[in-house]
Amino acid sequence: MSCMLPTAVFTLSIDLELDPMRPGQDQPRSLEAMTDHLVRLLSHYQMSATWAVADPAISAATETLLAAEASHEIAILGDPTWVGREAGRMRFGRELARRVTRGRAAGIAISTLALRGAEEAEHLDLLVKHEICVVRGGSRELPRGWFAPPVLKAPAPLRFGLYDVPASMRLPGQSRWKLGGGGRRRARRCIDHAIATRSAFHIQLDALSLAERAPLAEHALDQILRHVALRQREGTLQIATLATLAGKLAGDRTKTPTRSILQPAA
Repeated sequence: MSCMLPTAVFTLSIDLELDPMRPGQDQPRSLEAMTDHLVRLLSHYQMSATWAVADPAISAATETLLAAEASHEIAILGDPTWVGREAGRMRFGRELARRVTRGRAAGIAISTLALRGAEEAEHLDLLVKHEICVVRGGSRELPRGWFAPPVLKAPAPLRFGLYDVPASMRLPGQSRWKLGGGGRRRARRCIDHAIATRSAFHIQLDALSLAERAPLAEHALDQILRHVALRQREGTLQIATLATLAGKLAGDRTKTPTRSILQPAA
């Protein structure tokens, strides 16, 4: 079941973590430089985003994000080492509790679990227990082509008051013949389609891949954000973090206590 919105919403989530499958590169320095660049870019367009890091309390990017002008959201980035069927309930519960507890103790509002490499999160009752309200599920690319109509993945309620907000598009694009991987025209079409249908358009951005494809991929992102800013000034599009979008979907209703359905992690 999808959720209707009174006004179209654009959401950007950014995966901000190293990739152990790509050794031999100066990833920390590239990621730090890209973080600074993206913070400045979003500040220029007066936009907020959801930044997903493995452990918000100890991430090198946390201080930069908290000091930024925009009201960015910091989310937990979950990978198959502790999320999914192979990881198991006990490991998932332990790792989730550690990341949430340390993050909130550091003054970070933790509301979102963003998945990378894992298709879906199980043990939803544990997410509710730790007051997580959004799961960014796996983002398999939708069919695309020159004449393919824009298709958006709609946010949907899960059990226990959780919302699944999948990405409709990933950046950088995967095109071999378009500069920077492409994606600019498709994003514009999807944004305008979201406005026409009063729905949400969510882009998932891999900061490390963006750094590897700079500056062409950076230019494509800048053009997309410029289009978003134009539609926002026209009053036809709102910009929200994943947590803010979940609040809009819920209608800002107070959460109903769900302790009766919780199960122990062990």
